[in-house]
Formats: sequence, structure tokens, C-alpha cells
Amino acid sequence: MRFIFKTDYAQDIRLAKHGGHVFWYSALMLLLLAAPWLFAEYWLAQLTFVLIYGIAGLGLMLLAGYTGQFSIGHAAFLGVGAYTEAVLTNMGWPFPLAMVSAALLSAAVGVIVGLPAMRVKGIYLAIATLSFGFIVEEVLARWESVTGGNSGIQLKAPELFGWSLGSGPSFYFLCLFIAVLATLAILNLLRSSTGRAFVAI
Repeated sequence: MRFIFKTDYAQDIRLAKHGGHVFWYSALMLLLLAAPWLFAEYWLAQLTFVLIYGIAGLGLMLLAGYTGQFSIGHAAFLGVGAYTEAVLTNMGWPFPLAMVSAALLSAAVGVIVGLPAMRVKGIYLAIATLSFGFIVEEVLARWESVTGGNSGIQLKAPELFGWSLGSGPSFYFLCLFIAVLATLAILNLLRSSTGRAFVAI
């Protein structure tokens, strides 16, 4: 076990705490970059799912791991964002604009749910978020004209600056890029005064 004696604030907020972090995260990044050439298509698809759920897990980690608030309906926000992205992309919106809009709508729904949920805590917060999850699930299943109901949406291959994301490796690299971006955003948030307030909670 390694203990680091910190002597200044800059050392405390450094992204990589020691050389081991730099080495192992660099090795992991090289492995992830080489994955399309190392793994079969099935395993690459599974790794893509890991990245997608990892992005969703970052938000849950920030809520439950750093503030101690417990949410069971976290997947509902993922569903709102995913369906928004799919609907807007099929309407012909540019992929980056549709992604930003999906993130903003998910955030807005989070604010709407969060304002009344701030009045409760513990098991009552868990029950409130669980109820929200069931509500979103029912809305997505019943609103067939928009969401396709239980059959889902047939999504055409999105394009990013003229680059088609229809193949497995190209979509994998997109998910990897967003996962790295989201991880760095969370790490930098935790180094800020707001993030340190989260930790203090």
C-alpha cells in the first residue's frame, strides 16, 4: 500500500498522484486504442457497451460516491438522453448538436427531479428516484409515435464531420473519446471548489 505525504495544494489536486498512475493509465489507454485490432467484433461490441455504461456510471459515482446521495432511477436520465439523441439524429440534426441537446435535456430533467427531491434524503430519496425511473420507463414504452415503444428506434448511422460512424470500430472510438472526456471532466470538477464541497458532504 502506498501513502503519499502531501506538502502543498498543487500536489493535492494533481490529476496523477504518482508515477504509477501515469504508467498504468497510459498502458490502459494504449490497450483501448489498440482494441479494434486486438479483439474480435463481438468483444469490441462488449467493450463499447462497457464504455457507454461507464459514462453513465461516472454520474452515479459523483452522486453516490462523493455526496452520499442515493439514486435508483439513474438509468432514467440515460434513457432520456439516449432517446433524445436518437430522435434528433433521425430528424437530420448534426450528430454533435444532437448530443449536446440530449445532454442539456437530461440535465434539465435532472433539475426538475432534483428540486423536489432535495427535500428528502436516505431511503426516501431512493424511493423518489425509483418512482421517477418507472415513470420514464412507462413514458418511453407508451409514446410509440416518438420512441417506437418496446420495439425501440431504428437509428441510421450518424455522421461526424463527414465521418460515418456506421462501423463497429468507428463507433467504439467515438465512445472511447467521450468516455475519456467525461472522466477528465469529472476529475477536474472534483479538483474545483465545487467538487471539494461534494467531497465534504
